[in-house]
Amino acid sequence: MISAIVVNWNGRAYLPDCLTALFAQVPCPDEVIVVDNHSDDDSREWLAVNFPTVRVFDTGRNGGPCLARNEGVRIASHEHCLLLDNDVVLSPGALAAMSVAMQQDSSVAMVQARSLCGDNPSIIHYDGADIHFLGTLVLRNWFQPLAMADSPKVPIGAAIALCFLTKKSVYREVGGFNECLFILYEDNEFSYKLRMRGYSIRLAADATCIHKAGTKGLSVRKASDHYSGQRTFLHSRNRWFVLLTCMRWRTFFLTLPAQLLYGVVYAIFGHQRGHVREWWRGKWDLLKLIPTAIAARKCAQSGRTVPDRALLVALPMTVNPGIAERGFTAMVRRVLDRLFAGYWFVVRRLCG
Repeated sequence: MISAIVVNWNGRAYLPDCLTALFAQVPCPDEVIVVDNHSDDDSREWLAVNFPTVRVFDTGRNGGPCLARNEGVRIASHEHCLLLDNDVVLSPGALAAMSVAMQQDSSVAMVQARSLCGDNPSIIHYDGADIHFLGTLVLRNWFQPLAMADSPKVPIGAAIALCFLTKKSVYREVGGFNECLFILYEDNEFSYKLRMRGYSIRLAADATCIHKAGTKGLSVRKASDHYSGQRTFLHSRNRWFVLLTCMRWRTFFLTLPAQLLYGVVYAIFGHQRGHVREWWRGKWDLLKLIPTAIAARKCAQSGRTVPDRALLVALPMTVNPGIAERGFTAMVRRVLDRLFAGYWFVVRRLCG
């Protein structure tokens, strides 16, 4: 039996397609919950009229998708929980395919659907990821044509949280999503916590979904999209929060020179876009959150069985479309990728 949890904030325009596709799945979820982050666009009123069988839970505030997912799993009635964002439209058979992948072996704790771009479903948007030792995600098949994409038959390093199936017991064991992150890097942290305990993450390549517009003011789909100051703020804060929470101290200090270099590069990137205030605000917020991160670390590290050297990679980093694709910035990007790969090669065996 499956509880489906839809995360919503001012997504009234997305809900019809999302819920219609969800109820069309065979088998249909045994329970559908919309967790609403206190929308002011009549989402809850519209749901009451058009989908009266849907359970609606109002969080009372916009605490981000981390809060909504945690509340949804908390009130879910069943062990298997499907979590999806309101701008996700499941393709026929997607839920069944994800359920099959979940049953491959007992270690599977999270299954991600293959996400296709809403403006061009022949292009993959998200296809799972690996966790770079710098704390970022290296995305698989990022904006690759669907016809040319490979389909991994083995567990992947991390999942993107827009559409995934998980087990309630395991979700609660690792503490769910850290609500301090709000959004951005929450996928990294949750995937990291699962895998450090020996759980595996799978991509169900035959379970596809259409990912529409994304989060307003944060999502970047093409070169012409605006890279917002809010994204710079969250990146400046959340990457270090995840490192402090999930990384073994030995790994953290061994990789600190590379972490600082990457931080300088991103600071230059943010400052060039006029986000000086947002970058520094992220660092100030991080300082205030250090006690919270240390407290979260205790929960994250409990029950750990897998060392960082078996979890992390140093593959070429993923960048948003239109950024560092040609000229001097592309050369710098290639040099940094090689530098970070060489650094990880040197320190990896010593990492905890």
